[in-house]
Amino acid sequence: MDIDVRVTGKTRLLGLVGNPVEHSISPELHNSLSTLLGLDIVYIPLGVQKADLETVVKALKSLDFVGFNVTIPYKRDIMKYIDENTKEAILMGAVNTVKKIEGRLYGYNTDAEGFLRSFKEEAGAGFKGKKVVLIGAGGVARAIAVKIASEGAEKISLVNRTTERSIELADVVNENVKEIVQVYNFEDRTFRMAFEESDIIINTTSVGMSPKNRETPIKFSECFNKNQIVYDVIYNPIKTKFLKDAEKMGAKTINGLGMLFYQGISAYEIWTGVKFTEDKLKDIYDSFKKHLKVKSSK
Repeated sequence: MDIDVRVTGKTRLLGLVGNPVEHSISPELHNSLSTLLGLDIVYIPLGVQKADLETVVKALKSLDFVGFNVTIPYKRDIMKYIDENTKEAILMGAVNTVKKIEGRLYGYNTDAEGFLRSFKEEAGAGFKGKKVVLIGAGGVARAIAVKIASEGAEKISLVNRTTERSIELADVVNENVKEIVQVYNFEDRTFRMAFEESDIIINTTSVGMSPKNRETPIKFSECFNKNQIVYDVIYNPIKTKFLKDAEKMGAKTINGLGMLFYQGISAYEIWTGVKFTEDKLKDIYDSFKKHLKVKSSK
């Protein structure tokens, strides 16, 4: 037999903290980056129960971890266990990347930049003067709301199952960036009007994520139209029911793979200090998309 020498006593560790983590393709991305660069670093997924979150963070701080990513549902909760969060992460109310520096944990948010880059590249448009519907009010929603308000959006129509969290997010944007966020609930007739009149619709929730592929955050799919750009932060499945419904009505649709990729690249650069060239990024992204397409077809 061949001896497996990929992991040794000198191997450094990265991880993903969340629940669930089984669907994540972040390990494939980050381990591929390490292999490409010849770095002895391994990235592993860590499924964590909420009651164990503080204990796990303390353990990761004690162990030889370079850093770790944070995914649903802990991007907000993790912040209280981090030694120092960046100003941007505090404003966005979420941390998705943590780096250990001289025994202390530092929290960053790379979601917003990853989303913006992905959106601009794949939609061929920005947010200046646009009317946006934002579904969800969690950590990803807050990061995106702050970013698109800063990018000059005209209006953000925010809808979420919990009105209290929506109001909290609206206050953050309206008081710190620009007063453009209006809160709705799913039953408001005026929300349907805002939905139909919007230029861009973004789902930031996990509704429709594999294995619950038949679910969608929006029940009135007839309100999509051909003039809209519809973005779902979910990347597994490649095309959620939310996106399929929008596509049937002629809307341009984009999944969250680009966001995952670019926020992952930013995280990897934070952890390692490596800077990827544009040409190298394009090659990596093309390979990543091909891999996911083959994987999803099995």
